[in-house]
Amino acid sequence: MEDSLVIGIDFGTTYSGVAWAYSRHPEIIQTVANWEAEFRHCSDMDRTPTALCYGSVNEATTWGYAVPADKVVARWFKLLLLDDKDVPENVLKSPQFLEARAFQSSTQKDPTEIIACFLKYLWNHSIDSIKREIEPELLEKCIFHVVITLPAIWPHYAQNRMRIAAEISGMLAERSCGETTLRFVSEPEAAALATITDLSKRSTIKASNIFAKGDTMVVCDAGGGTVDLISYLVERIEPFQIKECVKGEGGLCGGVFVDAEFLKMVETKLGSVAWGGLSKAEKQKLLNDSWEHNIKSQFHGQDRSWFVELPDTCQTPGGQKRRRSLEFSSQEMASVFMPVTKKIEDLLQRQLTAIAAKHQEDPKVFRPSMRLHSQVD
Repeated sequence: MEDSLVIGIDFGTTYSGVAWAYSRHPEIIQTVANWEAEFRHCSDMDRTPTALCYGSVNEATTWGYAVPADKVVARWFKLLLLDDKDVPENVLKSPQFLEARAFQSSTQKDPTEIIACFLKYLWNHSIDSIKREIEPELLEKCIFHVVITLPAIWPHYAQNRMRIAAEISGMLAERSCGETTLRFVSEPEAAALATITDLSKRSTIKASNIFAKGDTMVVCDAGGGTVDLISYLVERIEPFQIKECVKGEGGLCGGVFVDAEFLKMVETKLGSVAWGGLSKAEKQKLLNDSWEHNIKSQFHGQDRSWFVELPDTCQTPGGQKRRRSLEFSSQEMASVFMPVTKKIEDLLQRQLTAIAAKHQEDPKVFRPSMRLHSQVD
């Protein structure tokens, strides 16, 4: 049996992650972390921002959590792989997509070059991480099998461009032990298989207890920028095999839009003058500390007060500088999530309706978070 490593790359619009498994212990799946980061709480996360900041002559290029908050940073560049005709109109006109296009124009780089640059840093960091778990000598003998996720509804040419970016990044470089292989898997399918694998690891739950051949299910892949829903028909239980049963659908209602609603609420309560006096870096730190790694993951509708601590430089209406916090009610926090979860609920309902029309049965639904589960249940 050959020694090999399967390395999965979830290249997302806003966040990316890497997981891997060694052929001699395929049941042990490890995720890459230990990211270099500008802010606290980020190093040990299992995903890093899909972000890139090109350095000047005297500065290094930074990526992921290490990008500076006060510099021009490339984000959402994954969507640049698509021709404009294949980008949904609401995405095409979104500030995030327009900023990505502006960044591309300013650098005069092809989208595949920008993506390849990010993938190069992500890949090198991942290999360094793997080397801490596997002896370098053994790793040299392992054939690499790389799997990259892509949206299910993307046209084939986008996959070809992604392959070019992977080649430019160096991850497919020639190795003495053998050729590195690359294949693609749809993001919802990867999410479905990961969910079933996770459930099957629990002593009381097996795939055969959850599904029967012919069952249908809806997978909600809620990412940072987009949310994709796709429905599958179970073709086989052991090994578990599925196929798409109705056309998938996606929307611009990912986590970053919840973040935007939160910042809008903070600005409204604080006042536009005081909010405008904060630097971009201070706003980013507030978002990271008080929201992303605090309230956002804790809030599930609890009836209590929520506090957002403000930077020392935040001025009161009287012009005095002092550190203070803002208090928000549970109802105010719920209003942050509501516009986005409503869009997801609409997407889900359309999938359920399509399945009912085709298969005359209610599918099983897998939701990615307790918050989303409680909202759309």
